[in-house]
Amino acid sequence: MVSRRIYFVIAVIMFIIFFLFQFSVVALEIWNDYDKNSYVKDVNQLPGKSDAYQAAAPSEEAAKRMAVYIGETEGTVGNMVNAWALYSKRVLKSYASIAEFGQSEDAAAMTSNLPRMMIIDPSSVNWDEGSAVQSLEGYVRTGVNLVFCSLPDVDVLERNEPLRRLLGIREITAKTTTVAGTHLYEGFLLGGEFIYRTEDAKENRKKQDMDLTFPWYRLTSGTRVYMKGVPEDKSIQSKDFPPVIWEKSFKTASVFAVNGTYMADVTGLGLLSAMETKTKAYTVYPVVNAQNLVVANYPAMAAENSSEMMRRYSQSMKHVMRDIIWPTIVEAQYRNPLGLSCMMAPQFDYGDKNEPDQDLLVYYMKILNEQDAETGISAMNVSNTPIEQKLAADQGFIQKALPDYPFTSFYGGKTDDAAVTTALQQSLLKDVRTVVADYDGSSEILRYVTDTVTEQNTVADGLKYTYRQDFRTKSLETALGYSSVLVDVTRAAYPEDKSHDTWKDIARDMGWDLQYYWKNFKAFSETTVSECDERVRDFLAVDYKDWREGQTIHLDVSGNSGTAWFILRTNSKKIQKIEGGDWEKIEDDAFLIKAEQEHVAITLKQADGFHYIYGSEEEAK
Repeated sequence: MVSRRIYFVIAVIMFIIFFLFQFSVVALEIWNDYDKNSYVKDVNQLPGKSDAYQAAAPSEEAAKRMAVYIGETEGTVGNMVNAWALYSKRVLKSYASIAEFGQSEDAAAMTSNLPRMMIIDPSSVNWDEGSAVQSLEGYVRTGVNLVFCSLPDVDVLERNEPLRRLLGIREITAKTTTVAGTHLYEGFLLGGEFIYRTEDAKENRKKQDMDLTFPWYRLTSGTRVYMKGVPEDKSIQSKDFPPVIWEKSFKTASVFAVNGTYMADVTGLGLLSAMETKTKAYTVYPVVNAQNLVVANYPAMAAENSSEMMRRYSQSMKHVMRDIIWPTIVEAQYRNPLGLSCMMAPQFDYGDKNEPDQDLLVYYMKILNEQDAETGISAMNVSNTPIEQKLAADQGFIQKALPDYPFTSFYGGKTDDAAVTTALQQSLLKDVRTVVADYDGSSEILRYVTDTVTEQNTVADGLKYTYRQDFRTKSLETALGYSSVLVDVTRAAYPEDKSHDTWKDIARDMGWDLQYYWKNFKAFSETTVSECDERVRDFLAVDYKDWREGQTIHLDVSGNSGTAWFILRTNSKKIQKIEGGDWEKIEDDAFLIKAEQEHVAITLKQADGFHYIYGSEEEAK
């Protein structure tokens, strides 16, 4: 039996717990400033398009980082190479052919201003002209590294022995082979080793979209393979797997080859950056340092598509958004290193009579603020309502509950530039300073869409993440320290098929994928899209120069308005100390540098080991 004294103590404790619980709820409500947007800034005080690094007027230091491109400048490969030069702050000289470059002033001045890299689109070269290979061999002898963005046709290689020798190809095993997957080796792209294949047939069908059919070559000595195909035949030894990306090392320079189409999109940015690191004792270059999770068209606050919601969920749109979708978003946010931004669609159908609920608007603004998430506006609707009419309706709805709330981000999705420009002129978006767009295959994924508004592309689908997307993610983290994942809730609110799939089916892998595939990128910052905007502006504006004195790498930073971020790759050395900034390890031999001052000095330790290339080096003939 409980004594009165113990009973009294228990009662007091329960009262205290109840009081603390109630007080915390009340305090949370009082301190939730959901009606204010902390990301609002005067865009005139931020770097703008006029402050961005201009490829047409590069600095003297950028000229020292000159690269040469041989190929069609308006093609997909040409666009990728131009974007890489712009982002890495270097001069790019483009020529339609090797012969055209050979006759140029740049070729004549190569002894005094040697390009670090010559990037070649093989489809632009007439390989039956022996002078093409002879010229490339000469450039290798002078110390120019070559990158073949793809390979010449296998029949061309079969009859051109000097070209095979230049590429490090000993023989052609098969003109075409189909592999089960690909193996990316550690130390090339950031993110570590990965085998893009699984024994689970169902999982493989969902994720496998890598280039699996290509010619099979055997390589000469002096080559290092960075990615191979994995054959179905398990009796084949790993050393005989068909190579996909490799480096042929000569005494004076290296020749890189890509056996596939990986350089035809934004993936090429990271491949070029990774290749450059293999040609130098150290490499340092600017990055964005931002990782975003963009949940588009969420929340929705109108009772729409009711019959379909009842058929699939036996619930209304309100309950699907609040009770089914929201918990999975919160769980995904907690499990991954990505900052959360939700681009609301107050309603999807502007042609029906279902109006959005103002109480729901306040509710979502509160819980999003509690999650440190950013709230933006989406351009999407299913009724083909003109963008200006849609935004006017949104403004009328929002201002009743949140008078003059300033939105700083806008989800344009697949909206073209003209429609985005029209949208930005609407009163609701007067404070917007960044637009989020869907990835469309273009390599210029970070840019100014107007003089004062940036555009940042999502580059991965959080609801259908594939191996090719992961390879792209690793490449972009390598080149830019940037990733942006799109989760489009429209697939649940207005599904296009007549199946019975629910959000549980659609988002089944989302949380696990975000946790697993981004686990090696925790050094990069979690950002909302407006936080990312500030970093994009500084990244586009920054210029730099670097040099080495003994064990110290010096970095001079200019052009940016705040902190600048860099990746340093050292090929076997670790950081001992840094002055003028800070650093964080990404992985072995790769570090994220935070430049807090105009001059940064990075002192390295002595090498812990060395890299070995199998086979002997050969001189380009």
